[in-house]
Amino acid sequence: MRRLLRNRRWQLLVIFLIISIAAVNITLKNNHIFNKIEIPVISLLSPVQKVLSKVGYTIKDNINAIPQFFYLQEENEALKKQVTELLQYKQNFMEYQRENVDLRNLLGFKDRNFQYDLVAAEVAARDSGNWFNVILIDKGEEHGIKKDMAVITDRGLVGYTISTTSNTSKVMIITDERSSVSAMLQRTRDNGMVKGSIDPAPRGYLKMVFLPQDANLVKGDVVISSGLGGLIPKGVVIGEVVEAKKESQNLMQYAIIKPSVDFQKLEHVFVIRGEEETNR
Repeated sequence: MRRLLRNRRWQLLVIFLIISIAAVNITLKNNHIFNKIEIPVISLLSPVQKVLSKVGYTIKDNINAIPQFFYLQEENEALKKQVTELLQYKQNFMEYQRENVDLRNLLGFKDRNFQYDLVAAEVAARDSGNWFNVILIDKGEEHGIKKDMAVITDRGLVGYTISTTSNTSKVMIITDERSSVSAMLQRTRDNGMVKGSIDPAPRGYLKMVFLPQDANLVKGDVVISSGLGGLIPKGVVIGEVVEAKKESQNLMQYAIIKPSVDFQKLEHVFVIRGEEETNR
């Protein structure tokens, strides 16, 4: 059996050699035949070769692009981080710019009101349980602030202090229903009392009571503090008249007042500690 297998191997080898030699002789002697066949074959295979070549180049380009992809991904993340930082810088700059304008306005207001001994303060907290009618400021007894001192801004009257600690003070805003301030109409000089948001004044508005029946109230009239009672100095703007009505007994009038200060946007205030000694 082994001999038979060996004989077959030798036979196959001999046959392969004979076919190879014959093919070489035929090719040498009939070269013109293969030249004629070569062109159609190449033409037939050319589209396939182009496709395979294109696929090969595509695969090569994709392989070469892998490192570039990771580099671009890292660069994109770095650029996103820079954009985020720049947006934060822009936000901070705008906030500082706005704060600078506010402080300049406050400084100008303090210079214009040189007759008062003013202490600047910031709003540190609000009493959310009472419709923002009580605020906490960051100045207190160590800064010469005491109870029942007027608190104002460049727009007008905010309220007055109701309690103090060494470094903080609570301020009751004039819209609080417990608030009561002596006031008068700037145009007619008619006196009355401005109270907080009580019926029928809408929430956030004031009610001016005890106005004379013959007082000539006009929508837009400015209301200022009268200075009576000594709590609030005379001449501080409180707000303007938006509506006037007769009391039920027709002996008095009352007016609905819109405050001049936007209390929900309140950030900086001044506490009036008194008048400057030079003006006394």
